[in-house]
Amino acid sequence: MGAEIRELGEAIRAARMRKGLTQEALSELLDITPIHLKNIESSRRKPSVPLLFALMELLDFSVDALVFPRRDACEVIHADGLTEEELAAVERLVDVMRRRNNGRG
Repeated sequence: MGAEIRELGEAIRAARMRKGLTQEALSELLDITPIHLKNIESSRRKPSVPLLFALMELLDFSVDALVFPRRDACEVIHADGLTEEELAAVERLVDVMRRRNNGRG
């Protein structure tokens, strides 16, 4: 079994635990057996794509870090709920930081 599948199982388990859910509770929400979820978390089985999307939605996690391991998580900014003024301020800040990181600011 590849490292990516192990990492996925570990990420699902960690996200479930952060939500305070047992395997039984989460499997009930997903309409799968607890054994199926246990096998996914222990990397013995891969989740189907629809099940993966359900897991992501229920557990509020993304597989970006697993799919794109070199992408720095701090490069993602969630702007949901920001006003136009706040969004403009964030964009200006990001521009300044990019220039600084590129040695131009």
